Amino acid sequence: MIKQTIGELLEDNVVLDIEGIDRMYLNLYQPMLQTGGGVSTFFREEHRGAKVTSMASMSSMTKSFVRDIHGFAKQEGVDVAPFAQGQNKDEITQAYLGKCEAEEGILYIGKAQEKFRTYRVAKHFNTDTGQSFPWLTRT
Repeated sequence: MIKQTIGELLEDNVVLDIEGIDRMYLNLYQPMLQTGGGVSTFFREEHRGAKVTSMASMSSMTKSFVRDIHGFAKQEGVDVAPFAQGQNKDEITQAYLGKCEAEEGILYIGKAQEKFRTYRVAKHFNTDTGQSFPWLTRT
């Protein structure tokens, strides 16, 4: 009787070996940004050096990130496919696979609009003086 492990047996007889990433999601969790104080500190002290926390600071980061993704897609010749709510992403992927002739690479970049809670800057007023001041409100 020959003593072999399954691994040893397969090692010399494997015909197909596939390595790849089926799909990749980009998500970020930043604990500091889970509170209004943390958001304010991030924009004013830790990262951006802003004098005040404002929507302009937040918006510019988002727009820059989206612009960079689209720039990468254009440079690499990769489509950016926006997903509609409830749309079957696997069907879209199958359509792209049907047209693809390359053996490897980026098939497409899918763009989903996920719902999430975030902060926005709202105008509040001092009850004694009537003076306005910015306030971070979670949406």
